[in-house]
Amino acid sequence: MNTVWAKPPDIVAFTGGALSREAGFAPFDLATMPEGLRLEDVVTREGFARDPERVTDFYNRRRGELLQTWPSAAHEGLAVLETIRPREVLIVTRNIDDLHERAGSKAVIHTHGELLKARCTICTRISERVDDITPDSACPICGNEGHLRPHIVWVGEEPLGMASVYEVLAHCSLFLAIGVPSGAEPARSFANAARQAGARLIAFNPEPPSDAGPFDNHIAGPLAKTVPAHVKRLIAGA
Repeated sequence: MNTVWAKPPDIVAFTGGALSREAGFAPFDLATMPEGLRLEDVVTREGFARDPERVTDFYNRRRGELLQTWPSAAHEGLAVLETIRPREVLIVTRNIDDLHERAGSKAVIHTHGELLKARCTICTRISERVDDITPDSACPICGNEGHLRPHIVWVGEEPLGMASVYEVLAHCSLFLAIGVPSGAEPARSFANAARQAGARLIAFNPEPPSDAGPFDNHIAGPLAKTVPAHVKRLIAGA
């Protein structure tokens, strides 16, 4: 997305795994990991280096699952908010799915990569990808074969778009943390940056948090209900 704003968005929604999980997509849940694979095998540079074909197959399977998953009412609510208040909403997500975009959101920063994209290790360019990555897959940009990898930010690598995220947080008036641990990083740092801008901080999670973090308000319950309900209040000016 274009991260040059004439005026930075007023509302930042930071979304995480619980939002995707409610929609039925949980690629990194331990209960759904293929037999013989550990989480560290598929989210680290070392794991990919040890067995790139198996790790790529993991993401191929997850890609297929994602294409059979649909956005939830929470995704749709955020998209409606952006439609009603164009250029005033930015979604920052740790999720690697495209459920925000399929719901209709346009201003989305994926800090941890995107499952429906591939990265070429030769030219380093990013390309769209809806089918499997195989050892014979060619980069559609440079043409080299056998050098595509999932466009995933490995643990320990710098998340994507962080300068743009903090630029907007420095000017926002409302920060929403949705489906992320409100007392953990990076939600805490994002919230603190937004607070310095004078923003109101609201966290949404299926269960009440064990650590309240720096938030002004916590709203517990199914995200598919609580997020659309809050969006309605925002649209009504409440």
